[in-house]
Amino acid sequence: MYKAISFLLVILFVGGCSTNVTRPSSDLKQTFAYTDQIRISYEVYGNGDSPIVFLHGFGASVETWRDIQSRLALGNKLFFLDLKGFGLSSKPDDDKYSLEDQAEVVLAFMKTQKLHDVTLVGHSYGGAVCLYTYFHDRSRLNGGLIRRLVLIDAAAYVQKFPFFIEILTKPVINWVVMKLVPAQTRASLVLHRLFHDARKLSEERIARHADFLDEPGSYNSFVECAKQVVPANPDSISALIKTIEVPTLILWGADDSAIPVEQGRRLWRDIRTSSLVIIPDCGHIPHEEAPEESLEAILNFLAR
Repeated sequence: MYKAISFLLVILFVGGCSTNVTRPSSDLKQTFAYTDQIRISYEVYGNGDSPIVFLHGFGASVETWRDIQSRLALGNKLFFLDLKGFGLSSKPDDDKYSLEDQAEVVLAFMKTQKLHDVTLVGHSYGGAVCLYTYFHDRSRLNGGLIRRLVLIDAAAYVQKFPFFIEILTKPVINWVVMKLVPAQTRASLVLHRLFHDARKLSEERIARHADFLDEPGSYNSFVECAKQVVPANPDSISALIKTIEVPTLILWGADDSAIPVEQGRRLWRDIRTSSLVIIPDCGHIPHEEAPEESLEAILNFLAR
């Protein structure tokens, strides 16, 4: 609690000196109707035959993939989703924000798009959703849509909450942060702690993360996702990870302060069909902090 309050005081102080930076939305955004009330925002790039579906981390959006999308679009068809509660996707005032709920949305999207032999990519929180989507897909009679996994600094095992999740689980403090601190300030402070080399953080990059933080409904969706980020049966999920049979790339920043690199090594040990790439001098978001190294690892994996 002391750390959360200290961080709150810092962002309130800095926030008083900050302004928001907005960026125009892409003209390529599309919408998938999951239900009559829930719309999922997504983008499609490339016209190849190999579908790759991308799931962003907690609080992020499709903007996080901008640095690697161009080269990956060559020969592939890329689908970038804003998960329910994030980006421009719906943020309903409900409690359906568990990892299972998110996985059901992703599966419904893939089936609606008639995708098969999918490479599913997930970063951080999106990595956890990635795993749940794979397990749900595999358990169904008509499953088997997912052919490969790419897990980037993925949340896979129970651990101490990263600081930005911990704050959202604190009543009153979470309201003050979400309602009173400018989005640009929130994004800047979080990214400065997640990047190993803060010199790589431009105003434009920070704006990518800040743009959608104040969308209507964000307070409820962020808090509900944070409350439900730990599954009810974490031990059984850890056991399921050992049964993954599809080729899996585990990509990690060596200096990740949110999900330590040892978690990546544990995933590599638990998934017998996996390969591990650790990027030196890199934090929690390799595809933004070290896009060239991340691209090389992903392209080499896809070529195998």
